[in-house]
Parts: sequence; structure tokens; C-alpha cells
Amino acid sequence: MVDPEHLLDRVVEKIKDRVDEYVVIVSDSNELMAKYARGESTVTQSWRSLSVNIYVAKNSKTFITSFEAESPIRVLEKLESIIGMLQPNPFYAPLPEPTGQSSSSIDKVVKEVAISGEAEDKLEELELNVLGDFAGKVEFTYERVLLASSTGADLRHEGTSFNGYMRVFRDDSSGQWAWTSVEYNPELARKACSQAKELADTCYRLPRQKIKPGRYKVLLSPMVVGNLVDYFANAASASSVIFGMSFLHGKEPGSKLFSEELTILDRPRDQSLPGYRGFDDEGYSTMDKPIVEEGVFRGLLHNSKTAKAMKAENTGNAGWITPRPFNLEVLQGSAKLEELFRELRDGIYITNNWYTRYQNYLEGVFSTVSRDAVIVFRDGEPVACSEARIRIADSMPRLFSDIDAISRERWDLEWWEVRTPSRVPFMLFRDVNITTPQ
Repeated sequence: MVDPEHLLDRVVEKIKDRVDEYVVIVSDSNELMAKYARGESTVTQSWRSLSVNIYVAKNSKTFITSFEAESPIRVLEKLESIIGMLQPNPFYAPLPEPTGQSSSSIDKVVKEVAISGEAEDKLEELELNVLGDFAGKVEFTYERVLLASSTGADLRHEGTSFNGYMRVFRDDSSGQWAWTSVEYNPELARKACSQAKELADTCYRLPRQKIKPGRYKVLLSPMVVGNLVDYFANAASASSVIFGMSFLHGKEPGSKLFSEELTILDRPRDQSLPGYRGFDDEGYSTMDKPIVEEGVFRGLLHNSKTAKAMKAENTGNAGWITPRPFNLEVLQGSAKLEELFRELRDGIYITNNWYTRYQNYLEGVFSTVSRDAVIVFRDGEPVACSEARIRIADSMPRLFSDIDAISRERWDLEWWEVRTPSRVPFMLFRDVNITTPQ
């Protein structure tokens, strides 16, 4: 395997005199993944991947490409001819001064497992055999990110991630939960697995009930809150606003738009979450910032180009094309979880979801389908589980203006429906539109 430092130097040497500006990012990742199905280990595999990502600009024309290290580096010989065919980028802005700092957040155990490909003893510590019939995966990742730019940036990041999810089955009942951490934390994983098992067991014991379409009081688990907040943060990317794909279009920072219970933060400087970084993809310094603070919209996520286009401040969230969050955090509320269940009274507890889709980006109208346990409550007690999947069909602005209470308890999680590492609570909503998928 090619040395990443040497690869970075080779690419920079190839392009530095042929363009006005460049950023080269080399990502070197070691990963071990264990998959499970029907209560048994199906495959444990490890690999190393080395990729190169390149941004160049010349005469206000911009070009972005990426390739694996094994690909011939001679593809860069075509750079001038490719740029020559392009039109000037209407959103072009010079690269910012490189204010970022190299960063590191490493757990030695995760790093060792990811590099060695040996995890049998660590996987045994998770005690997955007590779950019965289950499926899911566990991942150990160690990544190095190397960045060099024409503005003089020479930055490095090292990070680890231990994450996974488990879905537990009891006949036709199921429950799922996920987790994420920088460090190897078997207690966190066991707690998530226990949560999934408890949900499956609960629905196995309860009778089935058909849920009729209508408006309900709804409690959403951190799994669902994490998914919706991820979509919310994507709407807060300035590129989503520019391209007319955000319900925050036309909204001024400082406007009270949501429930005062709601505070959403982008936390790239939180070293306990795997998205921690000291620099963004332009070499600019990352910074913790509120997206929403006590219901007040505080501002969009920007890179240098969106900041110039919207006459705003660069927030250190590049993404060369789309500004992005690094870690997301929803501040905790004051309610204990048992209090939320009592306050739910005659309502619905939705524990997991998927297929979140917008029907109208500008108005934030969306739908998302329940997955796994959906528990019906009467007088604050669970009395039944839904006999079929249900759908939340509402709007993001209305939903996040209708928060009744937020839990003290929060979960750190990440999986395919929560792509950004997130620290999120349970949320109770007063009036949510529920439909039934056909």
C-alpha cells in the first residue's frame, strides 16, 4: 500500500504549477466490520482504503475529482484539458486563509482492532448471545486525513470510531437501537442492544392494534430524533438554501421559528463524538455553533463559496460543494423518561424510522415510515403495538414548533439513517399527523 504522506506529496507536485488554487485531501482508513444475522456471526472482515480528493481552480473555473490510490496518478495529466472545457463557476470564491489546526481523537483499542483486523475478544465482550434472534453490525474504524493546499495549509487529523446497531426479533416483533463513540465502549453497546431487546420483548407481549390515520400526541425515540435532526441540519446547509431545497430559505438569523425547547448545535470540536475535526475541507478552522438556540434560528452552515454568495461569515463547514455538519447535538431537556411516558398519555411511541423523504423542500413537508416497535399508550401505559407500519406526514417547521418536552437522557448514535454522529434525546410532540402507508 502506498504511503499516504508520499501520495499527498506526489499529487501536490503534479498539480501545483498547473492551477491557480488547489486542495488535496488524502484519506487513509482502516476498518473492521462484523455482521450478524439470525443470531449468528455471518462475516467479519477488515480492509484498508486509501483515497485522494482534489479541488482545483483556474481562471475562476473549478474542478473536483477523487480516486483510489491504486488508480493511475496519470489521470492528472488531463487536468488542463478538463478545465479548459469548463465555464467559470458563478459561485467561485478564493480559498480562505488556512486557520485550521491539526487534530486527534484516538482510542488505542479501536485503532489496534481496526489495523490488526483482530476483534474476537472485543466482540465477545458485547455479549450478543443473550439477544436471541438478532441482526446488525459492529464497526471499528481508524482514519487519518491529510490536507495540503495552495494557501499553505498542511494539516493532519487522526480519529477513531466504534459504532454499530442491533435489531432484535421476537416472532413478528422487533426492536432496534444504535450507538457511536470515539472509544471502545462495550457498556454503551450492551446498553443499546438491551434497549433493542426490550422493545422487541414489549411488542411480543402486547396485543396488536390498528392505528387509524389522524393527529396524535407522539413520543419519538433518539433513533427517530437523530434521523429528523440530520435532515434538519442538511436544510441548514447554505447550499440547500441557494438551490431552493430548504425550508429555511428566506429566514433571517435571529428569527424565532421553533419551540423554545429546541437547541441544535453543530459540534465539530466535541472530541467525544467521531465527527471531531480541527479543520474543514478548505483548511479553515471548525467551530462549535448553534443552528437553532431556544427556538431561534441562528444561521446557516457555510463554506467560503456560499459565504461569499450570501454575504455571510464562513462557518468552517466545507464540503467543497455542500457545507455540512460534523457532529450534531440536541441539548437535553428537563424531563425524566418516565415522565415523558406519563405525559404521552393517549398517544404513540415511535422507536425507529426509515424512508424519510421531502414532498416539498421549501415548505419542509416530509414523510417518514416507522420501523420496528410502534407502541400505543393509554393513560400513560403501553397497551398495544401497531399491527402495521405507520407514517409521519407533516412539516419540519410545524413539527419542531410543536415540542411538548425533551428528555434529560440522550444517546450518542450513528447508523445508515443517522449519517452524522449525533447526541440526541427523546422528544414529545403535541400534535403529529399520522397516516398509514398503502
